[in-house]
Amino acid sequence: MKPEEELHSFPYSETVDGVEHNYRITQNMDRYGVEKDGVVIAELSHDDGWKQLSGEKLSKERFESICNHIESHFD
Repeated sequence: MKPEEELHSFPYSETVDGVEHNYRITQNMDRYGVEKDGVVIAELSHDDGWKQLSGEKLSKERFESICNHIESHFD
């Protein structure tokens, strides 16, 4: 795999209702795989705006939190 084709990922943790969850976001071009506690829960994309492509529908709060983490990682 060429360096420009390598997948890039980063972790973050978040506490929800007193329970800490560990997330990992993996970027593949304009798509982002989202793992929660080691299980893939969604795939997101960003074109004109954020969209969830797969997985069980995320709550509005969770979706916004994940998108904000992705954006802040690249700032």
